[in-house]
Amino acid sequence: MKKIKVIIVDDERLSREELKNALKAYEDFVLVGEAENADDARDLIESEMPDLIFLDIQMPEKSGFDLLESLEPV
Repeated sequence: MKKIKVIIVDDERLSREELKNALKAYEDFVLVGEAENADDARDLIESEMPDLIFLDIQMPEKSGFDLLESLEPV
């Protein structure tokens, strides 16, 4: 079965850690990266082309919605 590539985007490190620990229980998910802000997340998304993004909506400077609007449709 194909692995599901996952990226975590959250400005809070502990939230990212908790989600990473939860994902360990599911062998079909492979974490390909994490970012703490929208700008880093955009670069990561464009380079890794994940299947699934766990995205925090309320982040400093740019929100999760701002990030989504900045991405080019595939």
